[in-house]
Amino acid sequence: MMLFQRYFFLFPAISFIFGIIPADLAKADLLSKESRFEEELEYLSKLSVDDPVNPEILWRIAQAHFDIADQTEDRTVHEQHFYPGLEAAKKALDINPTSARANHWYAVLIGKIGILEGTEQKIINSYEVEKFALRAIQFDPGYDGTYHVMGRWNFELANLNWFERKIASWVYETPPEGSFSQAVEYFKLAIDADPTEIRHYVWLGKTYLKMENPANAESILTQAVALPPKDDGDRILLTHARSILDDL
Repeated sequence: MMLFQRYFFLFPAISFIFGIIPADLAKADLLSKESRFEEELEYLSKLSVDDPVNPEILWRIAQAHFDIADQTEDRTVHEQHFYPGLEAAKKALDINPTSARANHWYAVLIGKIGILEGTEQKIINSYEVEKFALRAIQFDPGYDGTYHVMGRWNFELANLNWFERKIASWVYETPPEGSFSQAVEYFKLAIDADPTEIRHYVWLGKTYLKMENPANAESILTQAVALPPKDDGDRILLTHARSILDDL
């Protein structure tokens, strides 16, 4: 499923309830498709002034903040966008708890903030990531992005080192558990849902490496580098993929 199709969710009934103007959301989705994320955020922010409790605008604002941050590995940029992105996702979720995208972006951004704030907060936030990602899958089982979130959730927890696991045991009597095998299954589901998305392949390849399966890692990363990048976030991923392939 192409990026535009993934983000183009215009339901007449919801539109009527929340006063959405389909043409406005279509324009925002087009800006997203064209990777004009700064323009998209500015446009959505203007829409939000006139319609501040519209969950369809709010989750797109959350998405735009994530996409801007995803174009760089600069921590400062991440801090500038993940926090307001999470706030927008939370507002969307408060207004419409059954919105698949509101649940999805809340899960994504609460996870990103946990990583920014260190191991203890990552462990604390991991329960929220799982809860809201699984809800997003329940509301929209065809969306590749949330399968990727659950793949990353399993990967990050399975990849904790001894000291991090000790911290987890201090935070919770029963820490959350993830596995590389489960990560593989979720990344495969993500690829099945959208075989054009580079991040699914790269993270599946990285998971195979953690499982000491270099043959599968090489195969899947080779598929990743054959895909055309859509934005700078994809180019960063492809750089990592090529680096891994060079070492195999």
